[in-house]
Amino acid sequence: MRRLYRAVPVVLVLSSLVAVLWPRGGETVPLYAARTGLMCQTCHFDPNGGGPRNEFGFAFARNRHSLNAEDSTSEWNDLLVTNRLGENLPIYLGLNHRLLLLGNTTAKSDSLDRLGFFNMQNAIHLVFQPHHRLTLVHTRDGATPRESFGMIGGFPFDGYLKAGAFRNPFGLRLDDHTVATRNGFLDFYVPPAGFGASSFLPYDPRGTDQGIEIGARHAGIYGRLSLTNGGSSLFSGRLFGGNPFAEAKTVKLGVVRGPYHGGVSLYDDYLKAPSLFSPYQRTTRWGYFGMLAREPWALLGEVAAGTDKDFFGAETNLLAGFAEFDFAPGRSLNFRVRYDHMNLNRDRTEVAPGIAMSDFHIHDRYSIEGEYVPVPFAELRWALRFIEHKLSRDLGGFEIPDERQAYLQLHFSY
Repeated sequence: MRRLYRAVPVVLVLSSLVAVLWPRGGETVPLYAARTGLMCQTCHFDPNGGGPRNEFGFAFARNRHSLNAEDSTSEWNDLLVTNRLGENLPIYLGLNHRLLLLGNTTAKSDSLDRLGFFNMQNAIHLVFQPHHRLTLVHTRDGATPRESFGMIGGFPFDGYLKAGAFRNPFGLRLDDHTVATRNGFLDFYVPPAGFGASSFLPYDPRGTDQGIEIGARHAGIYGRLSLTNGGSSLFSGRLFGGNPFAEAKTVKLGVVRGPYHGGVSLYDDYLKAPSLFSPYQRTTRWGYFGMLAREPWALLGEVAAGTDKDFFGAETNLLAGFAEFDFAPGRSLNFRVRYDHMNLNRDRTEVAPGIAMSDFHIHDRYSIEGEYVPVPFAELRWALRFIEHKLSRDLGGFEIPDERQAYLQLHFSY
């Protein structure tokens, strides 16, 4: 088993190097926007990106993530499949399936802690668009509903109104929910008792919230504003500490200028009464994201901060960010290096000689990753990651081990 784990990096790198012989880049979702200079809604029905693709986005995927058609010498140059059923039946279909093989071990151990498969996604997308001003989107992941919303377009400045269950528009909508500014990378780390959270966002970015969103764009400038339930529930009883008032607000402003795409976003959720599901009265996050590209290079990053305030007035301040550098030598290949940093409690109060509260909450991750698209609608992703915790031992003297991870992901989408 130990030899198998040590062979994983060699297999991953060789599989990518062999792919250089294929024609040209597979990238993550925001990277497509950075490289093409287009906005996410150019390829997706959702203005914030992600989810089912429209006809333009489908053609982009069919060309293996390129605006240019396959070369005449490619066996895929005459692939004429479509995601729309017909001219008089404006229904769009989409599929998304991901299987992950993950290996994880502590940095001071020669044996694997875990090695196994995880079926990450089994999504089916269904979109009905009878005309350009009305779009109905429904996604099921296995038996679980995901996005399910209706959207009316055609308002001034390409404005729209969205209503239903959708993903929060805060920051970048990333394929990888483990980056520092999302759910984070502490899946196999258990904080010492009383030492807090393991993720930056106060909600799961993979899930949806219920509410309304409006947006518009003009001359490369765009804005989004949403009002959703957040930590509240319309049917909760205040007698038992429920919050029946929807007060989660999100604002997102961005600009696209040539090779640069950047923006700022704000999320604020206020709970009027204590809840069994949340210890906080208010959770606030704000951040900046930016993308800069010049083929075949691209640079992406995001930095965000926030404050959680409980019902006794105590505050927890957080900070997170990531930066990645991508290089795509060909249509079917992309390499990436990424650095993630999380500080989930910036309190500098000393809890032991030479140890501050924040020391338990500072974590860094260093990654080398790649994607290979051998055929349209199929992608092989790999990653080698090292996770470093600031403290090596907790207050009881127990070791807090750093981690090494390697994964292979098979991603099929249509």
